[in-house]
Amino acid sequence: MSDINNYTFTGRLCADAQFRTLATGKGVLNMNVAVNSGYGEYKRTLFIKVQQWGDSGKNIQPYLKKGVLIGGAGELSRNEWVANTTGEKHVDFVIDVRSVQLLSSTTTNNAADSPLPDNQEDETVF
Repeated sequence: MSDINNYTFTGRLCADAQFRTLATGKGVLNMNVAVNSGYGEYKRTLFIKVQQWGDSGKNIQPYLKKGVLIGGAGELSRNEWVANTTGEKHVDFVIDVRSVQLLSSTTTNNAADSPLPDNQEDETVF
């Protein structure tokens, strides 16, 4: 039996997504995502690095702004690196996503969020 490495997440962007083209000509979209788990006093936030390889990320990058709720699925990998200045070893977990889905935006339209039409006030009529 082979192992399956599939990580599915929903979270908010910690900063605007960054698209760059590497020297090899490959494109990569980089994102930092905050994923919440638990509730009440047990609530905690996990910060994960997410990347999408290829030029498809170039089209969606303008919409991926800080605070946007996204979802995705991909393969979890481990990235080890040493800081140049301190020599300290670090470990990051990175998700290589196949696709990213926009689930909400950071801007809200009060009229769209309101359950009542503009000409009604918030009161119950019997």
